[in-house]
Amino acid sequence: MALQPGARFGVYEIVAPLGAGGMGEVYRARDSRLGRDAAVKVLPDLFVADADRAARFQREAQLLAALNHPNIAGIYGLEEHDGIRLLAMELVEGESLAERIAAGPLPLDEALAIARQIGQALEAAHDKGIIHRDLKPANVMLTADGQVKVLDFGLAKMLEKDPTESSSSLSPTLSIHATHAGMILGTAAYMSPEQARGKTVDKRSDVWAFGCVLFEMLTGKRAFEGEDVTDTIAAVVRGEPDWRALPASVPPHVRAILTRCLEKDRRQRFSDISVPLFLLNQGAGLVSPASPASVATRPPLWRRSLPAVSAAVLAAAVTSAVAWSLRPVPPTSIVTRFPITLGDSQSFTNTGRHVLAISHDGTRIVYNANVRLWVRSLAELEARPIVGTEGAPTGVTSPIFSPDGRSLVYWAGPMPGSLKRIAVTGGAASTICPADNPWGMDWHDDEIVFGEGAKGIFRVSANGGTPEAIVTVKAGELAYGPQLLPGGDAVLFTLAPGIATPDAWDKAQVVVQSLRTGERKVVLSNGADARYLPTGHLMYAVGGVAFAVRFDLRRRAVVGGPVPVIEGVSRASGGSTGAAQFSVAENGSLVYVPGPVVTSTTGNHVALMDREGHVETLKMPEAPYEYPRVSPDGTLIAVGTDDGKAADIWIYDVSGANSRRQLTFGGRNRVPVWTSDGERVAFQSDREGDQAIFWQRADGSGTAERITKPAAGVAHVPQSWASDGKKFLFTAAKGNDSTLWTYSLPDKQATRYGDVATAGFITATFSPDGRWVAYGPNIDGVFVQPFPATGAKYQVANGLHPFWSADGTEIFSVPRGRFHAVKITTRPTFGFAPPVELPRNRSIERGPAFERNIDAMPDGKRFVVIVPAGTTDTAGAAAPQIQVVEHWFEELKARVPVK
Repeated sequence: MALQPGARFGVYEIVAPLGAGGMGEVYRARDSRLGRDAAVKVLPDLFVADADRAARFQREAQLLAALNHPNIAGIYGLEEHDGIRLLAMELVEGESLAERIAAGPLPLDEALAIARQIGQALEAAHDKGIIHRDLKPANVMLTADGQVKVLDFGLAKMLEKDPTESSSSLSPTLSIHATHAGMILGTAAYMSPEQARGKTVDKRSDVWAFGCVLFEMLTGKRAFEGEDVTDTIAAVVRGEPDWRALPASVPPHVRAILTRCLEKDRRQRFSDISVPLFLLNQGAGLVSPASPASVATRPPLWRRSLPAVSAAVLAAAVTSAVAWSLRPVPPTSIVTRFPITLGDSQSFTNTGRHVLAISHDGTRIVYNANVRLWVRSLAELEARPIVGTEGAPTGVTSPIFSPDGRSLVYWAGPMPGSLKRIAVTGGAASTICPADNPWGMDWHDDEIVFGEGAKGIFRVSANGGTPEAIVTVKAGELAYGPQLLPGGDAVLFTLAPGIATPDAWDKAQVVVQSLRTGERKVVLSNGADARYLPTGHLMYAVGGVAFAVRFDLRRRAVVGGPVPVIEGVSRASGGSTGAAQFSVAENGSLVYVPGPVVTSTTGNHVALMDREGHVETLKMPEAPYEYPRVSPDGTLIAVGTDDGKAADIWIYDVSGANSRRQLTFGGRNRVPVWTSDGERVAFQSDREGDQAIFWQRADGSGTAERITKPAAGVAHVPQSWASDGKKFLFTAAKGNDSTLWTYSLPDKQATRYGDVATAGFITATFSPDGRWVAYGPNIDGVFVQPFPATGAKYQVANGLHPFWSADGTEIFSVPRGRFHAVKITTRPTFGFAPPVELPRNRSIERGPAFERNIDAMPDGKRFVVIVPAGTTDTAGAAAPQIQVVEHWFEELKARVPVK
């Protein structure tokens, strides 16, 4: 539909048409409110007709609007009027890069200047988790003053499903669905091989497109061409660029950049745009023996990890090394950032504890993925598994390096487990001592110190022995993350309230305790997981932000105020411990796992997540939600809120009203469980002084009625209602011990279920037909027994928090950092298949001491989950990463000076 000049849509008045493309018609418009010109795109009808697509586009547009960079054309907003949806964007005057290239190849200096600005735009977007997906010369504008503006960031994600033209150079962005493989996105001539094959797209696809655009600027011709879309895609997948077309004036380092950007195997391609961007800025000096830069700058570690791409690069490296050794005073090191992407099949596991560490000399990283440890030298391209760390039933946690970097210490289960020591090269692990899944560890000289929460802090010889308690805590306190300070006569650690929640850790205290006198001093409030750094700083975390503050070691006191130094660091799953996923080497290198920049005090969201990991947050205000449960018919969700002061149950109507109402009043009310008919909700409450089970009509009528009466010191927690409506499962917990029981409503009697008992907490659910019980005792595994119990027992998976699908054909469980589905058959005999991993996006886990934070919708296709505030749909995001910052101390000392 063509718009006429003068037509108004909200604050925008159409001035004149500008053109058309795959995203729709584009017009110049005037913003009457702010008095500025804008470009508006009339989106195709499918964005209005398809409610799901429109909602997804709305969410994506909000995310893209947060991009603020001089080389990115900004998004102003969305307007909808009379069935027409408009996307308002920054109007960029000038010519497109496609038009500039049509006049012939660009001079080298001009091409590299444009490439640098494109790279800076990509780097800024990737830092926000946004992938362009459709970078091409037509989406790059050149202004009259030489500024580059990249257009249409991320918009390819919402494009039309079928191409409307066959031209590979001017066709709209392709969007071809492939079963279980996401979508093929991108204009054919600039599409990465993985896009063409329908694989998951990540930022390495943008690196590929960057290489295509740079090649085209230098040669005047596309890197991959064909007579039609099919031929072009074939060239992308199987062909090579015509490297002979590059002018002789193109220097070796630029050729090397192009080669690595256009690697068909994305594992061999530059994994981050910051690498080619750095080489464009510094490369000429690095490959010229006569250049001052080649003798003044030591090559960073990530450069040593790249294969040699030309004789000139090798010669320059030798020249730099010789010149470096002859300099009497080394220059200031360059702060270098680059990501390490985990392998295609890897994901972090046991994320309630530390998942990574860097060696003291900054040359190696160890991390925990796929229930084992992996080590990666920063001088190598791939991580390797550490043989000997696999096979622990509940996995491994908390790896740390020895001071000499030759050994590792880690914890291995099942509970209570033990500390193990192993060579970095792998082999047989030796046992140091028993340990209850430590809450942080430190290796100082020949001693290991480790926290055990409510038990305090211990130390033991690195060669093995009996642990010695060095810090005790009071009832209701938790100790986390010990570190022996220089001199070895004092320990730094986090002291938190006795209930482990994200909010509790953000309000925890960082303390120093003398090992000679026992004197304890609070040095920080409101933070956790503090580390003392050789620069004279303390580094600690609040929410998803790491802070640094000056620290006077002699006085054991902070000096001045804290400064944020990492905006977006991953924290322990579900707030189960105080862990912040970062590690700092003595040589000044920093590694961390990126995470959302959220604080626990902002609450979280209840969301629906599908089997591909896509999330849709429900229309509920932010709150500290926990333990969602779906009614049998799927129309209502019962969910708890607990801010540490008040805890209540709420009912949310999914069926259409989208309303939230409070069900419980008085006392602390937690862990809702629906009756089989959906008429009532049972829950735990302390309203009468003990921890008993009550129930109440879900419509809010009537009052809550007490069902159980626990013995002194015992807490009853409801688990699952049987299909006959006459009995339910509940856990009886006393101290650290739990047993599983059934309660008969007609008899008003409680009976032990089988021999299910554990040191820890038990979660359990009836099968839909009431003939089986799936339960998870602590973290030992997921088991199934018949009901009533006969003594038969089947272990179907590892992990926590099992629950059944509504049709009884699957059991879901939550191993650390993951989400599994197990196919189940019950007739004629019980059987099960190996677990299949499902995406879990950023859904918040709860550890073995808590109830589960996830439930299945009756359709079996979606799950109700709790996600952090600010969570976006990251199901198609890049693989998990570790961010590396070399020579980071230079930046730290500049931001937080130590006088």
